[in-house]
Amino acid sequence: MKDPTFNLVPDPLFNMQADLVVLAATVVILFSVLLRRRWKQSPLVNIPGPPPVSLWKGNLPQIFDVNGWDFPANIAAKYGRVAKMRGLFGKEILYVSDPRVLRRVLLNFPPPPMVVESHNLLNGSGLLGTAGAQHRRQRKMLNPLFGAKHLKGFTSMFFQKSQKLRDTILYELGVDENPRVLNIHYWFARLTLEIISQAAFGRSMDPLDSKDSAHPYTVAIRAVLPTALPLSVFRLFTPYFKYLGPKSLRRWLVHTVPWPNLNEMGRLVDLIYRTAVSTYENKKTIDLDDPSHKDVMSVLLNANMRASKEDHLPENEVISQMGTLTFAAHDTTPNAISRITWDLAKNPKSSTWIIPDPSQLYDDLMALPYLDAVLREGLRLHAPVAMLQRRADADTTIPLWKPITGKDKSEITTINVAKGTDFILVVYSAQRDKEIWGEDALEFRPERWLSPLPESVADAALPGVYYQLLPFGGGFKSCIGFKHAELQMKVTLYTLLSAFKFEATKDEVVWNMHMVATPGVKGIEGVQLPMKISKL
Repeated sequence: MKDPTFNLVPDPLFNMQADLVVLAATVVILFSVLLRRRWKQSPLVNIPGPPPVSLWKGNLPQIFDVNGWDFPANIAAKYGRVAKMRGLFGKEILYVSDPRVLRRVLLNFPPPPMVVESHNLLNGSGLLGTAGAQHRRQRKMLNPLFGAKHLKGFTSMFFQKSQKLRDTILYELGVDENPRVLNIHYWFARLTLEIISQAAFGRSMDPLDSKDSAHPYTVAIRAVLPTALPLSVFRLFTPYFKYLGPKSLRRWLVHTVPWPNLNEMGRLVDLIYRTAVSTYENKKTIDLDDPSHKDVMSVLLNANMRASKEDHLPENEVISQMGTLTFAAHDTTPNAISRITWDLAKNPKSSTWIIPDPSQLYDDLMALPYLDAVLREGLRLHAPVAMLQRRADADTTIPLWKPITGKDKSEITTINVAKGTDFILVVYSAQRDKEIWGEDALEFRPERWLSPLPESVADAALPGVYYQLLPFGGGFKSCIGFKHAELQMKVTLYTLLSAFKFEATKDEVVWNMHMVATPGVKGIEGVQLPMKISKL
């Protein structure tokens, strides 16, 4: 079977001279576009913003600084909820936390090609690596598999896995006898991948015991983000890779160029793809009409066989969903649980909601008001994905929620946006905006969700699929698995916080502003969140 997932697969013949001609032509086109951009009057000329810090990277080093948590707040304070910045080679970027603009952009505009193509390189033509009609066809097929009706059947499995982790911490790691300091993020990550493996593919890949005995697939998935971080510059150029020549040359470059992280990423993608193919081939040998096969892959294959010609997904797209679904949740969910646990440890008065009965079913669990409030507040204050990227695919005019002051000191109430304009949607700022959430917007206070929210929240109308929040995005590219993530987070918090007391250690914990916010300890490499755990 050809490898449709990693777009650097071998191609037996290629013409090096032709490749060089294509590359040279691409460079000429790029510079001509840059020149035209300089000559053409931009409709954003009056939008204020900070000067670029790099000739070719613009403000990107500030926007994507791993320690740059103060940057969004400083921009909002100085320029308002809309600011103009510069991206690669001087391209204009609108840096936005205005809720009206967020709504218009998320409901209408797609991610830029860089985002789609980078996901396509990692996981092929799955939900994250497709756009337009292809994405809509996949979404139509997958939507029923992530609704509450289908998800309810997994509630007991979610509890079983969370309870297995609880017992491992108690008995194998010795917390039953004495408090211990554990890297709790490591365990949340293992639990997340095991739950995804069971729910999405119907197979166990981690026994959740005291040894790191997970399947090589889950080990590879955990390694993707740390390996990808040094490749951020590489990611900017993904839309242009197709001009570098045939797939054989591109694959050879990935495995041969003396760049260890790039070489390792190629190895990880190969392993993830091979596991996806083997899982897919195994699914084709089972009775898919058997109701016991309710995992996403089995139900998807069954539905796909019965789909009309126009809705049917080709084999490579079905296979690509495995890596896509795993990748989408493998860092966001454990990082969110880690952050909420850390916040609760620092705010012990907020963790008095524990209920001794661990046998709640789906509807009962979802109805626990304080658990729900804790989750909403954690995702509001610390969204795992701090920023979203979109690109305008048409000229448009967007009204602002609140006016900003232009460079000429005039009041700006609408912005004119040209086709091709890039947006960075600052979820982090929108969910901490005091004019929306109140003067205590920077405080972790779950109680705010137990009484009516300020009218400004309804007026702002953030377009999130999860209440009026954006941790799972909004619009047609929102996270399809947000109900799955919500259930896992609630089950995990409910199970572990009913059994343990979590306390912060003396380690200086830092939260890195990566593509997904990750915890670490200052001066120590690696993703980790050490916490003192005691038996209740």
